[in-house]
Amino acid sequence: MILSPSTLWGVRIVIGRMLGVALSVLAVAGCASTPEPVARFETRLAGYFTQTPLAKGGQESALRVGVGVVPSDRIGAQDESTRLGMIAAVRTALGRARDGASIRPIDDSYLKAGRGVENLRKTGQLFGVDTIVLLSLDRHFQPASESGPVRVSTATGPQDLSLPAQTLLTYIDMVVIDLASGRVTDARQVSSELGVDAKTWGDARLRRRAEADATELALASLRTALAKAWVTGRR
Repeated sequence: MILSPSTLWGVRIVIGRMLGVALSVLAVAGCASTPEPVARFETRLAGYFTQTPLAKGGQESALRVGVGVVPSDRIGAQDESTRLGMIAAVRTALGRARDGASIRPIDDSYLKAGRGVENLRKTGQLFGVDTIVLLSLDRHFQPASESGPVRVSTATGPQDLSLPAQTLLTYIDMVVIDLASGRVTDARQVSSELGVDAKTWGDARLRRRAEADATELALASLRTALAKAWVTGRR
């Protein structure tokens, strides 16, 4: 059957409209699959650098390594036990993974926020290391009125987590930086989630207890992640 020009034109219009509807549906579906975050925050490690995300792919120096925790003057700054716990987790994993490695803790007074890689190079020279492992720990409380994705800006790019309401998120961000190139040779992000109601969060004593429990969970996750990545792989 041969269709007239007017009929063909009508068919083209119908097909065009159908395609338009289909594309609209796909666009809506795409938006629905990536909902807007209910909360956002930047890790202290990301805030340490003047430009993030950091470039990856540096050549790693294996045996002279410094380990430090990014400090903060904001409310909820790292307490000493938490700082030492993160450094110990890295030292233990590196010590098991690299025979003969010299691993030195770096005092946080040498890690000035916003100074970036150049400051790290000077710090590395002072401590006699070629590679620096930097970590930070941050907390975010998701109140009872909110649940959904939380967007975390890390040193190596954004990460989305789905978080229930009334949850305390404890987030550890870590990078291994080759000082010669200024590039990241490895990066890890681990977190813990702990249910905390508003009453507990509003009570200073109960809140400190919840933060301590959540921190220990996050440190356990860090130790497990490093053991799998470094010790099992035996780099």
